Amino acid sequence: MPKPGKNSKKVRRVKKISTRDEQFIMRSLKISAFLAIIFSALSLLLNGEIITYFMNRDVYWDIIDVSIKVSVIIFSFLFSVVSVGNYKELTGKPIEIKEILLFIGLSLLQTVNNLYVFIFTLIGIVLLSFYLFFIQES
Repeated sequence: MPKPGKNSKKVRRVKKISTRDEQFIMRSLKISAFLAIIFSALSLLLNGEIITYFMNRDVYWDIIDVSIKVSVIIFSFLFSVVSVGNYKELTGKPIEIKEILLFIGLSLLQTVNNLYVFIFTLIGIVLLSFYLFFIQES
């Protein structure tokens, strides 16, 4: 006697987004994409050493220089991930780990000129990535 087959298809819950929420998400997507572009351009200028304002003055100026570079890279990463996350929410899918890893790689690629910027950016981005990955809805 044949065994009855199991129904192995998963029931996927699709969230329905109201038009008001959709407008809010779209506005947030545009703002975060704009800020991501601004911070990415500023990061490329600062870390590509096109703008070198605080160079070789004192230890305190070097600390300020590194902290500005690290914070601009982290803000660029944050707004990029938020923008893509908002887009994925509109389509009904969560942001995947490979997309976060792509943004981590692009952010760390900007830090190759300075070891201190690389170390602090790596620490900040890893902590921020874990936070963003664990707070998103599954």
